[in-house]
Amino acid sequence: MTFPPRLLGRAVLRCDRVASTNDLLHTLAARGAGEGTVVVAREQTAGRGRLGRMWASPRGGLWFSVLLRPSDPADARLGLMVAVGVAEALRTVSGADVRIKWPNDLVLAGRKVGGILVEVRPPWAIVGIGVNVNVDPLDLPIEVRERATSLAAVSGRECDLADVLAGVLDGVDEVYAAYGSGTVEDVLERWRDLNITLGRFVEVRAGDRVVEGTALDIDGDGALLVAGLDGQAARVVGGDVTILAGGGRP
Repeated sequence: MTFPPRLLGRAVLRCDRVASTNDLLHTLAARGAGEGTVVVAREQTAGRGRLGRMWASPRGGLWFSVLLRPSDPADARLGLMVAVGVAEALRTVSGADVRIKWPNDLVLAGRKVGGILVEVRPPWAIVGIGVNVNVDPLDLPIEVRERATSLAAVSGRECDLADVLAGVLDGVDEVYAAYGSGTVEDVLERWRDLNITLGRFVEVRAGDRVVEGTALDIDGDGALLVAGLDGQAARVVGGDVTILAGGGRP
């Protein structure tokens, strides 16, 4: 299948230091910025992750946001598809075995190496992408050091940030073009190949709801299907997954 020329990155705003690339791009979107506009910063002072968590963004990482204007900005599959584009690109540029934890956490050697935050304000969605590329884990807040890593820490060598950005934009552009062409299931199958969640015993927290059981699959909408301890199958649209010890594939 032939896709159109790359959309993402036709316009790029490069910043040295900002509070949040997502916030800045929301402002630009409200002023009419075109789809595919990218804001990238060397450092964020108020970065955030999913569920409102603080996201440390020191120099040495890749911190950027992309403006998308899909037909349905709230489509939950967008985050999963972007995760595929990012993970595949990072594997190519670094050689590291980057994987995905549902819905769109990027993991490496059992630790978090990056994350994706989709913020919806119809008619647009801002996709924030953060990757610990050359970050020394010791430069991260003490409360996350044991759970975080970087491409450089695992591979033993630094990556050129410009090369990583170009590769990731290419990867996300490809999956977004597939989304627009209606070949979503093909990309979701690639998500399944890269994931570390399916087949594992998990705890999923979605607000006040807590589900424990074996993660079976994702459905066509990107929701996680879990075989609960009560024998009932649960469908979880969004939430926070913890992979528990025991059971499931390694």
